[in-house]
Amino acid sequence: MNDDVSENLVVFRIKGFDEPVLASAPTQAEDAVEQAWASVRQQHKVRASAVSAVYSEWQPSTADQKFMARHFRKAECTYSFPRPAAGDWERAFAEARAAMAEEVLPVLWSTSSPRAGLLDTLPHQPLVPGRLSVAFAVVGRTSRGTIGMHHITRHQHEEMGAPDLAGVAYQSLARGLRFEVGRSGPDVLVSVIRENLLAASALALPDLYFQLSQQFGADHNLIVGLPCPDEMYVARDDSALAETIREQVSGSPYETTELVPSVLRLGPGGLELLAERG
Repeated sequence: MNDDVSENLVVFRIKGFDEPVLASAPTQAEDAVEQAWASVRQQHKVRASAVSAVYSEWQPSTADQKFMARHFRKAECTYSFPRPAAGDWERAFAEARAAMAEEVLPVLWSTSSPRAGLLDTLPHQPLVPGRLSVAFAVVGRTSRGTIGMHHITRHQHEEMGAPDLAGVAYQSLARGLRFEVGRSGPDVLVSVIRENLLAASALALPDLYFQLSQQFGADHNLIVGLPCPDEMYVARDDSALAETIREQVSGSPYETTELVPSVLRLGPGGLELLAERG
């Protein structure tokens, strides 16, 4: 997990959007939520009246609370960590890091996986209908120092009060993601990295295409390679690197669990599964 808690993740539920919209701003900023909303408004051209719920990882400041009351009058507003006094941020950050040691994350499931039969017992959402879905799991370090994963079942979800697993999982995943950009002549290759595993689950993030478009330009189809759940590689589908990505997936030594190594096309029209490792 990424221990940098200096960025406050804010999640907006917006009418007309199937998935929550994510943005961030400096945690200690008095106007962190307002900054996050400005980014969302510029990106998606939406009105504040369309916001039905706001989740801020950190309790909004008094200034942000007034901003939210003025602009998001009917929205439900929640947070995870209380905002400390001005001189107490280091203690608050340390407590937050400890709490984040276990987190809910999205997990990709291929319907061709030998484990696919278990998917019916889990709350999940389709990414490519009939081919690829995303479910959710609690992930954290075990007493042996390894990474443990516990899939959240439908029954457990109901016992938890049926929270918005997607919103929580996507903001947890996004907190630890970064893009590494490489070049081979005129071609660009983006490696999606997450230090605490499950980088491939970024495929489920609602704003992934927008984020990648900043590297490749708008309106291009992209090839996405998932050699395993912890790796993602992206290139334009008309570049020489697209074939390299296909070869990485077809030659992947990963032993299939939930995800079968896959090649997908991501574009303005959505997501398409092109091939799975045989």
